[in-house]
Amino acid sequence: MSDPLKARTGLFVGAGFSYEAGMPLVWELTAEIKNWITGAKLLELNESWKAQGGGLSESVLNDFLSVLSRPDMHYEAILGYLTAQTRHQRQQEVSGEYHYLNSWLIQMVYHLLYLRQVNNFGFLQANLPFYDGIKALVEESDPLWVFTLNHDVIIEAIAARLEIKLHSGFSPEIIGLPTSNRMGAKIGEIRAEILTKDTLDNHAMYFPNPPQPGLYLLKIHGALDIFTFNDGDDLLKLLPDGEGWAGTLNVLREANEHLFYPVPGAPRGRANTMNVITYADDQGIMQFLRQSLLAGAYKFDKRFSQTLPMSMMKHFQDNINFVTHLVCIGYSFGDVHVNQVIREWLELTDSRSLEIVSPDAKDVPSYLLHVAPQVKITRLTATAYLDARAGIARSLRQRVEKCLRDILRLMPRDSDASEQASPDSLRQMQVFIEIVQRLEQLPATVVYGEDGPIALAEKWAKEPGLTQGQLLDRLRANVAKQYPG
Repeated sequence: MSDPLKARTGLFVGAGFSYEAGMPLVWELTAEIKNWITGAKLLELNESWKAQGGGLSESVLNDFLSVLSRPDMHYEAILGYLTAQTRHQRQQEVSGEYHYLNSWLIQMVYHLLYLRQVNNFGFLQANLPFYDGIKALVEESDPLWVFTLNHDVIIEAIAARLEIKLHSGFSPEIIGLPTSNRMGAKIGEIRAEILTKDTLDNHAMYFPNPPQPGLYLLKIHGALDIFTFNDGDDLLKLLPDGEGWAGTLNVLREANEHLFYPVPGAPRGRANTMNVITYADDQGIMQFLRQSLLAGAYKFDKRFSQTLPMSMMKHFQDNINFVTHLVCIGYSFGDVHVNQVIREWLELTDSRSLEIVSPDAKDVPSYLLHVAPQVKITRLTATAYLDARAGIARSLRQRVEKCLRDILRLMPRDSDASEQASPDSLRQMQVFIEIVQRLEQLPATVVYGEDGPIALAEKWAKEPGLTQGQLLDRLRANVAKQYPG
């Protein structure tokens, strides 16, 4: 049985935690959005919206484009701006236009994250083992609380790979959602656990008490695998479709591709509702799953409505008190409501401590300076920190492979590449393996030296227009010339 007086570590993870698993940081995702929503593209879209009876007025269209062009505004800030405009302009007709833009942009964020998650199988498979150090924290903390702002399913994938029991606070009740083929015939069923509005608003979530070994996961900002249903009152969380970590990705694909309501003649032959999966239940009745993704500058702000229940923040405030040492990995401290909870948790007693883990972390956040003796800065990446905590020593081959993947992931793909993260094509994979085999024969001081192969790859990766395959070919030639044999 767990000792209630035992010091217990918890994790609080932001986008930086999932970055090494292939998911984007806020500015990376912002760049994808801004590269896609050009002025010409938006004008084209607006014409199609007008043809459907909607569309944006010239003033709103130009205002949105002016915000998109600002280099100091990432997508969260832009969403916040659009939300604020729905309030500022509520007495005018354009309020609805801003509301539409806000919903449309949130839907885009969802789909970009969804595609990055499910189309990144190879990269995730290669990098997931670098998170194995979390198992030591689970065994040490018994259970390990993980609070996340991320919308991805990386934590679920890690737990599945390591066969760690995972609890998400949802009830034991399981429901089935029927999947269909293109003709609307049932082909299978997605399983999901549920959480009612009454439980969220008035009771504790279903985390085992007394504590059980495993991982207790609380997704504060919603997720790709969490939806509201029953007129938006209740929550459901998709359960893995299949064994192992791949099941956490499979169910996302099933829900987004095979959960639908057939409408002959409509695009793709199905009902299409913004930010909602519309599907036919076993009786053929239309049902709705609203995406829970919470983004923008007004999360948990009572002045504005949101899909995810406001009471989710209350559960974060309650459950963080089970932790005595909180490790924040990859969080930039940009969320006011979250920061307030962490501050009040830390202020309650000087026996609590906060560790900020990030390769870019430098100083204690200004709002925590009065409790600075309780705060520690650790300048490591997420996986390096987990390795250090677990005492895992990686081989030179493992380190080189991971480093090259991290360099290649942000570069343009070649035309024959099939996934977001490299190496993808068979030829690129062969070149990648050849480079790694050569480099693992060299001393680490040479591989990671100032003018070594990794430094050269990092330099070349910044050249405009250079593709993943071109970099690999150039690196292979350089290694063969400089280090023959």
